[in-house]
Amino acid sequence: MPDTQALKFCVEILPQVSRTFAINIRVLNGELYRAVLVAYLFCRIVDTVEDAEDLSIDLRNRLLDEYMAFFEAPTLDPRRLSEWTALFSRLDPSDPQQRLIQNCLSVFAVFSDLTASTRAIMSDCVLEMAAGMKKTVNRQQSRESFHSLQTMADLEEYCYYVAGTVGIMLTKLFVAYSESLKPSAARKMADLQLSFALGLQMTNIIKDCSEDNRRGWCYIPADLATKFGVPIAEFFALQHRQQSLATLDDLMIKTAKHLDDALDYTLLLPRTEIRMRLFNLWSLFFAVKTLSKAWHNKDLLSGEVTVKISRCDVYKTLAQTGLLVTSNALLHRLYHRFRDKIPG
Repeated sequence: MPDTQALKFCVEILPQVSRTFAINIRVLNGELYRAVLVAYLFCRIVDTVEDAEDLSIDLRNRLLDEYMAFFEAPTLDPRRLSEWTALFSRLDPSDPQQRLIQNCLSVFAVFSDLTASTRAIMSDCVLEMAAGMKKTVNRQQSRESFHSLQTMADLEEYCYYVAGTVGIMLTKLFVAYSESLKPSAARKMADLQLSFALGLQMTNIIKDCSEDNRRGWCYIPADLATKFGVPIAEFFALQHRQQSLATLDDLMIKTAKHLDDALDYTLLLPRTEIRMRLFNLWSLFFAVKTLSKAWHNKDLLSGEVTVKISRCDVYKTLAQTGLLVTSNALLHRLYHRFRDKIPG
């Protein structure tokens, strides 16, 4: 049985570090719920280290290396974990992300109660993500105030490490915990899992591009912007507004095609696996609705208005997918109500 207090901490901290995934994860149950909950928190810790620009690049590399060592060791050493968390002392302790790190022993406690096979699936994800995030950290070695990705291949690699690794893990967990998923369907899901992850992550990159720019990052590939006549360092300049919007539109067309794969992926899950289907459907519909609002929307570049779906839209999505969850035809129809606003 899981440590009750440790599990309580994990449940309470989740909505503080991600409101969207708090909605998705709670639809799962049993050991699959605990596994996905803990896996998300582990991945959030990796993301927090990568984002901690108040810490030196050398220290962030060390933090990621030592974090990976916890998953590679046969047993967790609480003393080493305590020493590791102490390295974050310069950061704001009231930040929920830091509270998660300072209490990560509780996350490891729930992790230790999962089956060995589940822990292995989760560890593979965390290790690969952390190794990939080291690449992102080390891109900042130039000390420049503005950082960008150069090519679509760079963007896809980044999306793989931050989201694709999670997609692979989730597919393996669905296969492990589903009582009715056929091997042939599982193989097809494995073919689509990276596209699903790319679609969700690229939607977030498009939605948050102005906010990322304010902190000195641009995930829009420089070669794509150049194709439309925009120097990437001037992507948000007023004189390039039309070309930059055309660049984002092109990226949205690519993203929408990935979301089409995400729908196919989800509908391969047996109709009896209602909770797994809803877990995927909510992420997918939040993304396609967001993308339909972002299409040819100048607010993405001005940063004056956040392009996102409303709380009402969130509740409406939960209700609609809940009613249609077992009908592939009706889910297709609902999806294309939003998807068809984007060409291609």
